[in-house]
Amino acid sequence: MLQGITGNFMFICVPSILYFVFWTKYGERTGKVQKTVLFIFLSLTLVLCMTFPYHFGGRYMLDFRLIPLVLGVLYGGPWVGGALLAILAAYRCMIGLNDGTFFAIMTAAMTFTSLVVISSKIRLNNRKKRFLALLASAVIFPISLQVIWLSLDFVSFSDTLRLSVFKIVEFTAIWVTVYFVELVISQLRIQMELQEIEKMRVISQIAASVSHEIRNPLTTVKGLLQLFREKELPADKRENLTEVALHELSTAINIISDYLTFAKPQNAKMMPLDLEVELQQVLSVLTPYANMQQVTLTVTIDANEPILGDSQQFRQCIINLVKNCIEASSNGSVHIAVLVDRETVIMRIQDTGCGMSEDQIQRLGSPYYSTKEKGTGLGTMVAFSIIRAMNGSIHVESVVDKGSLFKISFPIAS
Repeated sequence: MLQGITGNFMFICVPSILYFVFWTKYGERTGKVQKTVLFIFLSLTLVLCMTFPYHFGGRYMLDFRLIPLVLGVLYGGPWVGGALLAILAAYRCMIGLNDGTFFAIMTAAMTFTSLVVISSKIRLNNRKKRFLALLASAVIFPISLQVIWLSLDFVSFSDTLRLSVFKIVEFTAIWVTVYFVELVISQLRIQMELQEIEKMRVISQIAASVSHEIRNPLTTVKGLLQLFREKELPADKRENLTEVALHELSTAINIISDYLTFAKPQNAKMMPLDLEVELQQVLSVLTPYANMQQVTLTVTIDANEPILGDSQQFRQCIINLVKNCIEASSNGSVHIAVLVDRETVIMRIQDTGCGMSEDQIQRLGSPYYSTKEKGTGLGTMVAFSIIRAMNGSIHVESVVDKGSLFKISFPIAS
């Protein structure tokens, strides 16, 4: 029995890890596609659990088939749960028809129905409610059904007792699995919230430099309008000055557009990225900030191969890193270079700043560790996380008082 329980739990853990850790983080997040993938993973788990059961008394085959059924209802809804129940019933009939077949299908149907009814009446939005709902649907109702069978002499008292003990063991496995899944989901949610928090912090700091950059063209336009109102100008001169005013307004509009492109939230979507376009956007957002810090910011692109990633997250990552380089290189320079080495795109971000020690380099990317006096370290952590999510890697070289070099590698998008 212990061997069967261990094997079933491994069948549950592997697909659960694949789905809830990898797919929910890196895969599609659209509703129908996500539910379809969840259904496929849980169906595989269900079939594996039922294929390698623990045989009890010659009449019953005990396994953890209810765990994927419960996960399907909780995270996929009644339609995913209903489809899994249909697979469970059909596969159980294929395995063999006996008294245990009826009991197994009835128990699964009761668990499914009770959990769907409870979740429709009560919002299972916290751990306590979810625990009580699972306790009722996976333990109390099935054991009550077994007691009814006992009273009708369908099963013996010893069988009822052993099946009840197994139900408690099964519930423990269900709760451990659900707790693990909730832990993974909460960690992913916290990571996404940290990204947004750090993004808003960067936005607030860049806003000051953007507003300063916008003030210059608006001041020019204001002066020209005052000139038009106070003096009669020749037609050709008026036309030239009008062109100047329109050009300055276009400059201000472009600055605002680039800023809003970075600031507005968007759903993550993996797609081929044109690095020249992406880096020009980064350059337009950070140039005002670099000017305010008296830092020269330049970009060189030797090869323009596409990489796979989300545009908004990629810009956030590069902006976080380049902004740190700008702040470390007051009155210096920051240079971004892009080159290709075989099947890899390498982006080099080099500054002439204060540099870092070996110990500081090793701790980069840790939460709440920063080389800046008032830094939180979240910006670098978020940047490293985005690079890993894009299947990239980052290597940092630095010399104290001479500057730092960030080498970021991404696979070329096929």
